[in-house]
Amino acid sequence: MAEALWTGVARAYAQSFAGLCAGAAPALMDGLPRHGRLLDVGCGTGNLVRLARSAGIDAIGVEPDPEMAALAGAVLGSSEDVVVAGLPDLPWADDGFAVVIAAFVLNHVDHPRDAARELARVAAPGGHVRATIWGRTPPPQAVMWSGLLDEVDAVRPPVPRLPADRDFDRSPDGLADLLSEAGLAVTAADTLAWQWRVAPDDLWAGLTSIGNFAVLWRAQSRDVQIRLREAYDAVRGPWRDGEDFVFDVECVSVEARVPRS
Repeated sequence: MAEALWTGVARAYAQSFAGLCAGAAPALMDGLPRHGRLLDVGCGTGNLVRLARSAGIDAIGVEPDPEMAALAGAVLGSSEDVVVAGLPDLPWADDGFAVVIAAFVLNHVDHPRDAARELARVAAPGGHVRATIWGRTPPPQAVMWSGLLDEVDAVRPPVPRLPADRDFDRSPDGLADLLSEAGLAVTAADTLAWQWRVAPDDLWAGLTSIGNFAVLWRAQSRDVQIRLREAYDAVRGPWRDGEDFVFDVECVSVEARVPRS
């Protein structure tokens, strides 16, 4: 269900929300060991793999959507740099990676606990597992979008959600508990904050193509869609800085280690 919303949207994602997610990359990379291999699970456009390699780390990406994997492979220079596969079934043996990163992945999978156990399985004893998710508080771009929907009297269809027995609390403690249940030793659980600057046409590509934003967009009549675009073009403060949109965003971030025993 959640994963299906991210199929066939590679170019729209690269144009829009890839820039948003890239804001967490410096923190995800900070202090990582330079020895051993790094696996970026759900690597998207390949940005984090590229950064890891530029820092001298042997890194590879894995991505379930073939279109996104091809896009990342083109960025990294070879299709062999990105394996087409996804959680909770990664095509590697146990204990193979010194670092496993899942940036904005566990909030988009259909079975988060199975996915977390798979991250732990492929990480080597003593290795690092780092994960980020979007928290329970709606991000500013979603708040803006919701306000625009209200402004044009848009319909509000139900958006896909995980069943309660599969979901987890989208907070530092909730993500930490998810990784702890997978057998990992959590060493840090907090939030990261940064500012995301994005051109209006780039953000629009994501709002009308990706995730729950697109579910709401596609539910509207053509007349409402036209009015929604007009309202969007008219948006000014507090969201605009010159021609760009600027959002103060925040995510949940957890680091864990694989027990050696």
